[in-house]
Amino acid sequence: MVDLGRVSVRLEDRPLITGGGRYVGDLVDTGTLHCAFVRSPVAHGRLVPPDLDEVRDLPGVVAVFGAGDLDLPDMPSSPHPGAPEATGMGQPPLARDRVRYVGEPVAVVVADSATQAVDAAGMVWVDVEDLTAVDPISALEGDVLLFPDSGSNVVHRQTIGSEGSRPPAELEALIEVDIPRISPVTIEPLTILARPVNSGLEVWCGHQQPAGLPAELGVLLGLDPTGIRVRVPDVGGGFGTKGQFYPEYPVVAAIAHRLRRPVVWLQSRTEQLVCGTHGRAMHVTVRIGGDLDGRIRYVVADMVGDAGAYPCAGARVPFFSLPVMQGPYDVEHLEVTGTAVVTNRAPVGPYRGAGRPEAAIAIERAVDAFADAAGVLPEDVRRRSFIDRTNFPFTTHTGSVYDSGDYATALELALETVDIARWRRLQAGRRAVGGDPIGIGIASFVERAGGAPGTGEYGRVELDRDGGVVVRTGSTPAGQGHRTVWSQIAAGVFSVPAGSVTFYTGDTAEVADGVGSFASRSAQLGGSAVLRTALAVRNQARTVAAGMLEASEADLVLVDGSFGVVGSPGATVTLSEVAAAAGAAGIELAAEEMYIAKTLAYPFGSYVAVVEVERETGEVQLLSLVAVDDCGNVLNPMIVEGQVHGSIMQGIGEALLEEVIYDTDGQPMNANLAAYLVPTATQPFPLTIRRTTTPSPGNPLGVKGTGEAGCIGAPPAILNAVYDALREDGVTSLNLPLTPARVWEAIRSARYEGPRPLAGGS
Repeated sequence: MVDLGRVSVRLEDRPLITGGGRYVGDLVDTGTLHCAFVRSPVAHGRLVPPDLDEVRDLPGVVAVFGAGDLDLPDMPSSPHPGAPEATGMGQPPLARDRVRYVGEPVAVVVADSATQAVDAAGMVWVDVEDLTAVDPISALEGDVLLFPDSGSNVVHRQTIGSEGSRPPAELEALIEVDIPRISPVTIEPLTILARPVNSGLEVWCGHQQPAGLPAELGVLLGLDPTGIRVRVPDVGGGFGTKGQFYPEYPVVAAIAHRLRRPVVWLQSRTEQLVCGTHGRAMHVTVRIGGDLDGRIRYVVADMVGDAGAYPCAGARVPFFSLPVMQGPYDVEHLEVTGTAVVTNRAPVGPYRGAGRPEAAIAIERAVDAFADAAGVLPEDVRRRSFIDRTNFPFTTHTGSVYDSGDYATALELALETVDIARWRRLQAGRRAVGGDPIGIGIASFVERAGGAPGTGEYGRVELDRDGGVVVRTGSTPAGQGHRTVWSQIAAGVFSVPAGSVTFYTGDTAEVADGVGSFASRSAQLGGSAVLRTALAVRNQARTVAAGMLEASEADLVLVDGSFGVVGSPGATVTLSEVAAAAGAAGIELAAEEMYIAKTLAYPFGSYVAVVEVERETGEVQLLSLVAVDDCGNVLNPMIVEGQVHGSIMQGIGEALLEEVIYDTDGQPMNANLAAYLVPTATQPFPLTIRRTTTPSPGNPLGVKGTGEAGCIGAPPAILNAVYDALREDGVTSLNLPLTPARVWEAIRSARYEGPRPLAGGS
């Protein structure tokens, strides 16, 4: 069966570390044309169609296209599944009459080399009649509309939760938190290479959902999707940003189809930071009420998400927060409202966690504010308010059905591991002598894994004519280790080495169906599809083997790739012999399935951060971070730990360093990695990882997903720790990222202007 919990060396890594990896950029040959996009230099304005004639005569230039030349329809926009279409807010692949963010594509130059294309694009003058740029606050006011015919900058608004009035409370706390706009900094930015093949196209793209690309491209290009083959080579990181449909994709594909030449676009780092989709970008207000002893009774939250200039993907994110806004707490009443607005900033899209980090930051900051107002330890508020482990499955006020959980055990393990009593003694000692303060922060969270309810994943397992195990999956990896784990699952079923399994993914000609890799869904859906189809094929093979051995199927065992009869050591047939016999009899040893889980999975965890704040500089030093995660059954501990490490580093980046900054005119201010800072391997962090195991009853593997946990748990733990450190200084208002300048200014304001009143009252 499946060898749960076994460490297996990653099968993907040898070519990557020996220079044998093949990314889209490695597939470009000398006959490929290169695209460079002419982009808007202003955030909002009426566009004068650019004069492209002179550029067409520059050296190496093959073609230049504006919106009217390609005449592509708008990309559709829908704020989130189940919500109405955002009428009139579709995104043109190339801007027509108006530009709505800095970096919006206006025209495209096609040349023999990348240098020639970039140089020629730089010669195009973009003439824009400036209009007032809209930020999230002014977007809600509605004095300036990005899409005048829509009548509002609000894409969608939804309120869910309890019916009736909230219960009485002895104590109430109110918090506001700005969750910054951040950029997914993948090792490899966006890429697409399109080659004409007969009447269709072969498209190479670093993408997380290749099965959907043929239909998306086909609609805009007027091509039969069955004639578009999408292939995904090695991918240098995804994090959600490579699951989106970008305006550059149909433009490149349309040019390749029109010119009958291969065409490539390789996004630059500056393009990624300026106009690739960003993440987060949400303002949240939470009102939390309860008893003086720290028991939470109700939560009321309002979330406003900045979708950027077009609502294609970013408008969905606030509504990913709503289902988990109750967190791990058993409250009597919950009201949560989500609103998405368009602004004159780059589009927002799902980024690792996509809505769950925002919910966790908001609710966990509110829990600590409530604990502070009540004079109760923050861990005690959580202990008294957690959903009890005997109450699962648990239906929240938002309608989410938490599959399984043991939140108290995860918290206790985190507190024990960090040795919170020791840190509290050190904290008290530091305060007594007036030294730089130490702070301790806790974050307990629940996340939703699997994506939209009712969506599945494709899996196919077969024995080839030589008896080799072949796995095909719709789960397309971007570094997560799918080949390793899926091969491990199939190898366990057939009792063969994992390295002998043939693995297909990311090719619409080889994989008949699929959804993709996002929302921590791959193991519970893709892995389960592989398990179920592998078991079905093993049963088929067992039937054939029983006939060959003239034995009952019930008496057969499969060991080291051979079926044998219990009690008859000499009577065996190998999988290759079984496959040959099946082939001769016209029997196909194969099974496929679009597996849909019985329920979504809800991973959870508790993180504890300990920080020291240097008062004179505002620098925050992370002294300890303990991460206790529960992702259900663990298939491969090495893979899980790698996922947790990676997501925690990104969570630390969000907490301490990362923010995409715009000025009042909508101009991005930090569009390179010298100004947009991310954590690196040279910055050591004292990290301890622990696990609890609460299997999910909703899938046969009992797994829950773990790829986004660190992005969810680390930021609120660190934010709460800094608040705790600066409590004695009277600091009551801080926002992420906790940069030295921002923390220093908060200390200075509290010192010279006096602390703001703590939110709370009876």
